[in-house]
Amino acid sequence: MKDDKDISVTRAVGRFFGHIWGATTKPVRDDEPETATHVVNQDVQEGSGEIDGKKIVLRRTTIDEVEIQED
Repeated sequence: MKDDKDISVTRAVGRFFGHIWGATTKPVRDDEPETATHVVNQDVQEGSGEIDGKKIVLRRTTIDEVEIQED
């Protein structure tokens, strides 16, 4: 899989307009309480190897968050 920096101009323009379209058509919900989420820690463990001549990558991502809800 390619990195985001290796995408074509056509795909980048499509993503741009897709994000704009999604933002303008998504309904706004005011009934949810104010919530602030802060990422405290993000840990990525990665290992690679071979099975039957095929390269495999094992990746585990742990994200610790703090969520503050205002009543």
